[in-house]
Amino acid sequence: MACSTHKHYHDEEFDPKLLHETYFSHGNVPIIEESVIHPVRVLHELFCSGKVKGDTLLDISLGGAIYQLISASNCFKEIYVVDFTDCNIDHFKKWLQKEEDATDWSFVFQKVCEIEGSGDKWQEKEEQLRKTIKGIIKWDNFENSSLNHQLFSKVDCVLSLWILNIVSKTKEDYQRNLKKFTCCLKPGGQLMLFSAVNMSHYMLGKHKFFILSVDRDFIRESVTNAGFVIEKDDYLSRKVTTDLVDHEGMAIILARKQSECPI
Repeated sequence: MACSTHKHYHDEEFDPKLLHETYFSHGNVPIIEESVIHPVRVLHELFCSGKVKGDTLLDISLGGAIYQLISASNCFKEIYVVDFTDCNIDHFKKWLQKEEDATDWSFVFQKVCEIEGSGDKWQEKEEQLRKTIKGIIKWDNFENSSLNHQLFSKVDCVLSLWILNIVSKTKEDYQRNLKKFTCCLKPGGQLMLFSAVNMSHYMLGKHKFFILSVDRDFIRESVTNAGFVIEKDDYLSRKVTTDLVDHEGMAIILARKQSECPI
């Protein structure tokens, strides 16, 4: 199927609650190890090691997801969340404001607390994250503009989970968007990038959504060309075959910004 016949992230059929139920919930999710367990374990190890730290973290991730921020709330005083669509922002705000129809993320909070050795304190962890999140920002017209530098001062860390492949339609877009994503990162600050490897689509209900297929060499090259030095390069190969996705694995990169790179 050509990419032109796939749905895209901004299409109205994108349902963030269905995304959670399909890929991140505690139900019968076939790729739960790859979509949730391994990422939160890696994040926990990085934050606990002291290799990633600072005052302010900017998160640009997929579909109103919050699980990547749980361990981050141990290390950062302020977290700002960026998304590109109203539906994803509304989905995130419902959890933040404890609305009745909010997505239930308790499974992931319990899993993170289990990894941290405090499995009975997941509700306290949930409140800790809510208090650490200081703002949710819509990035309007991101394809033609950079994130507004005036929204906040330079941040210490940018965390991006899955979204870069999804909003980029070409490899040139991927490289350009990576620079846009990190334009608010201070020199010496860090990028934590989670990117699917050699994946062309993901399913949401009956709809097939486009994702840009890139290999590990291209991801590493893009990060380096954006002015970063790679400090950690992790990879998890696909463990389960499912009709939901066609990925070969996932790359996780920790990199430090060494220079400004023009967009």
